[in-house]
Amino acid sequence: MSLTLLSDAFDFDGFSDRFAKKGRVRLEGALSPDDAHAVHIALEQQTLWELHLMSAEGTPDIISRTELEELNPSEIQDRLSAAAERAQTGLSFLHLGYDLTSEAALRNLGEDHPLYRLAQLVWSPDFAAFCQSVTGLSDLKLQTLTATAYRPGDFFTMHTDKDAALSFEWNFTHDWRSDWGGQILFHSPSGDLEGGIMPRLNDLSLYAGDQPRSIASLAAYAGGPRFAITGRFA
Repeated sequence: MSLTLLSDAFDFDGFSDRFAKKGRVRLEGALSPDDAHAVHIALEQQTLWELHLMSAEGTPDIISRTELEELNPSEIQDRLSAAAERAQTGLSFLHLGYDLTSEAALRNLGEDHPLYRLAQLVWSPDFAAFCQSVTGLSDLKLQTLTATAYRPGDFFTMHTDKDAALSFEWNFTHDWRSDWGGQILFHSPSGDLEGGIMPRLNDLSLYAGDQPRSIASLAAYAGGPRFAITGRFA
């Protein structure tokens, strides 16, 4: 059974005006509560996560589930340490991920998997049209889609998607507390914080690709992972 956007619930004029002024907008409840809960459960219990991080050379590094099982733990730790060290001076990230861009990755999920059904929705022309109505942008074409899970200590330092007309995060995290970290933080050119978005179940955040932002590191005492689906439109 396919998932459906609750597009009739939103004031597109109000959102597009806000996006024009701030370059970002947050929508609450783009899926039905039952569908959002099913996606949350799938991310929490039914996703074969890989480890996504930045290498010492400054390139994305993905450690597959097979590698996680076969690599020497000290080698994995060295790669984690390299990602943390790079974070001190520039772009770096560390979190769990699952690719929803390639057809092979989607086939591995199976058509009954909630992530498969959500990916089919996000890759559809209806979702692009929905995002265009919200933002006032036109001719959006989805380029990438990834499921993410941030655990205590995971992070994404300040960055932009300069080649993206629009980026988004659809959050599926239950009962989050602001002191646990994990917020999307928006930065001014001078380095000040202009705003932030806390993880909430079924929140869809859209923001201009060139807007500097980061994901705050999760506190050691965070009550669970931070789950989301992220993507970029050209």
